[in-house]
Amino acid sequence: MPLYNLPNDSFNNRNLNSIGSQYANDYGHDISLLVQKVTNRVIFDAAPKQFFDLKLLNMKKFDQVNTDEFFYKEMGYQRKPLTATAGAGAVVSPNTQTFAISSLDDISTDTVIAYPNNKKGTVIDINKTSLEITVAPLTNDSLPAVNTDDVFSNISSVEADGTDGWAQYFRASTIERFNFVQLFNKVIKYGEVELFKLKKAATTSNFLQMERMAMYRQFRIDISNAFWNGEKGEGVTSKGEKAKLTGGVFPAMVAAGSPNALVTSSTLGEGFEEVVLDSEFGEYGEVRFAFGTPRNILKLSKFYKDEKTRYRPNDMIAKLNLDEINIGSSRIVLVPFKRFEDQASFPASFANRIIILDMKNITLCQMWGERSGDTLSRKDGIPKRYEEMWVDANMGVKFNNPLACAWIDIMD
Repeated sequence: MPLYNLPNDSFNNRNLNSIGSQYANDYGHDISLLVQKVTNRVIFDAAPKQFFDLKLLNMKKFDQVNTDEFFYKEMGYQRKPLTATAGAGAVVSPNTQTFAISSLDDISTDTVIAYPNNKKGTVIDINKTSLEITVAPLTNDSLPAVNTDDVFSNISSVEADGTDGWAQYFRASTIERFNFVQLFNKVIKYGEVELFKLKKAATTSNFLQMERMAMYRQFRIDISNAFWNGEKGEGVTSKGEKAKLTGGVFPAMVAAGSPNALVTSSTLGEGFEEVVLDSEFGEYGEVRFAFGTPRNILKLSKFYKDEKTRYRPNDMIAKLNLDEINIGSSRIVLVPFKRFEDQASFPASFANRIIILDMKNITLCQMWGERSGDTLSRKDGIPKRYEEMWVDANMGVKFNNPLACAWIDIMD
């Protein structure tokens, strides 16, 4: 009614509330179509933005593969110790000593070996049937008793002057590793009228853009999660179809027996240095990256608060702003990785874990690059009253020498 007598409770501020008013809902007041719901015109993107793993990986060129299963060779150190599988009594020159070892693949005759107490002897015979070696002590010297599980070092070859032939023959051995290429995708589907309304009558100016960016972010989270914790194998889809799953770096490290340690906050520095030194299989002073939650990286950095320097990658386009620890034989770059705390992506154990990766040993493989676009709809002559905005990619992880990587778990 345009006519009324004062006072009139229908026309006052406590009842002049927009649709969806929390005030009206909490205190039993009215809503009014006369006022608009005040909404931020731009949606704030508050999702974690730490994708240093993908940023570092994308500094390297993807390996192009022509199939969804790829194999790659790895050549290791080519030198292993010998391990006794049976005992033997002590001997004095010129007597010899014979005992069994776990493998004959890493020994030949005319090799000087060192015993656990650093006594030296020369391998003069190998019995391939019984897996035994015969060792002669040095002239006028002796060899100690051998116990099961004693470990012997391979010192060098030895050759006498004027000898025919060669003291040792060598062939490099390789390991063949493999992984699968996994297919990834995300899509947003809009009905024709729904999309029209979101374009023409939306209360926010950037919802469609932000929703697409959110889809891209979730897509990259998929790829990052698979890189870290993917399980190599075969999965079953909702349609009963079989699909290849790529193996991530952490399961590969566990399977390979990469160095690891269980520490407390007080022993974090010592445990960190122990696994770093145990995993040194590269060049002296090479750079590796330690990924952990900001809390754990802060704990670790406090052990080196006066020793950190700024890491400067060769590619100066990448402004990483990361700290580096130099312990002489290794340089470790500290990478705060917030997503390890996200239980929507990782098991809770990752929140208390620091993983050290040799990034130069890790390469992402793909059959073709990432693709994105919009599907055709009725306006394009297709009998579908909807549109789909999609993105897809494929990715496999090539991971050489997992023993050059390590991890520590923090108990408190």
